[in-house]
Amino acid sequence: MLFSVPKSLAFLLATCSMVGPLSANTYMPGLGMIAEEFGVGEVAAYQTLSSYLICFATSSLFVGAVSDSLGRRAVMIGGLLCYAFSCAICAFSPGYETFLIGRILMGLFASTGTVLAMAVTRDLFSGRQAQELTSLIAVIFALAPALAPIIGGWLVSLFGWRSVFYFLSIFACTMALICFFLLKETHPKELRTSFHFVPLVKQYALSMKNIAFTAGVICSGFVFMGSILFSAGAPDYVENIMGMGVTDFGYLMIPLIGFSVTGSIFCTKITERFGEERTMKMQIAVMYAAGILGVALNYFWHVPYPFCLFAVIVYSTAMSVVRPILTVYNLDYFPQNRGMAASIQQFFQTSSFAICAALWVPVVMGSAWKYDLVLLFCGVMVSVTWLIVLKTRPRCLPKDFSSQNR
Repeated sequence: MLFSVPKSLAFLLATCSMVGPLSANTYMPGLGMIAEEFGVGEVAAYQTLSSYLICFATSSLFVGAVSDSLGRRAVMIGGLLCYAFSCAICAFSPGYETFLIGRILMGLFASTGTVLAMAVTRDLFSGRQAQELTSLIAVIFALAPALAPIIGGWLVSLFGWRSVFYFLSIFACTMALICFFLLKETHPKELRTSFHFVPLVKQYALSMKNIAFTAGVICSGFVFMGSILFSAGAPDYVENIMGMGVTDFGYLMIPLIGFSVTGSIFCTKITERFGEERTMKMQIAVMYAAGILGVALNYFWHVPYPFCLFAVIVYSTAMSVVRPILTVYNLDYFPQNRGMAASIQQFFQTSSFAICAALWVPVVMGSAWKYDLVLLFCGVMVSVTWLIVLKTRPRCLPKDFSSQNR
């Protein structure tokens, strides 16, 4: 039996988490239509993605802390309903400015599902069970970036770009209704802490002084960056490198997600056999190998599809193995403020997506080997930050922490 944790809970949390990647990827096939209808350039159209990601990253810093004060369930349901309203603004927007406001609001509320899924997991489980649930959530969650551009491509082709936001609004309302009936509160009142903005900012600053935690969340960001680059640059990679069309995004995303799901399924078994630290070392070595071989294949031989995807497929598989380990490690340092810790981790992961969209995509555009070079860079940074975690973790854990708590 691969998973012993409740699969229904994993499905619920993973589906709520899908809001983030669906918001980022579903409308991308329609960016050209949006730019044309509103009379703006391609750069302005891409600003709606970067604005969304910046707001997502910023709000993720506070969602967890708000849930530490008000409870996970209320914040999850409220966030999903506000997100649905934001999608409606985009769907009915008469001009670019209104559309941009809607995207900004979407970013502010989309982080709710992703952050709170991590917090709820750590509220209920620890150690191997927490890793199992995180892995199972990742398996289901992986459907979102795979299906989003495919769904978006067909919606745009059949009904126009506005239909994407009708779909997202209905999806969020449906999930809010399901959470109302099925999601139980996991953070009881006696464990809640009051929300105050200034003390919260101070608490964030204090938490970042925990070297192991800071290195861990940065490590998580670099792990995510290597794979998400291909989502951020999907229009370029599919159309310019693979030579395909607007409805062909699945040829890029499905192989990536398929192998990621494979890694997530076997993550717990691999960790049980080799242990967390040895598993991390093995997967980091895989990331190095993927980057080096990918650069060689695409620079010297210009291999065609699907061989041009070799590096990112291997990297994504390794990523899906290490992310549950990092998530559990990063939430160990603040047992009374796991919502805050989950928020900070989500901030670094979303920031890596924003960096890809704003910085890496313009640099690597049109060259498969440059995409793979970024993978290699991410592998190097993951290894550096993980070494810092190993050296500082024992002294950075809370005093009452024991192996039984994980």
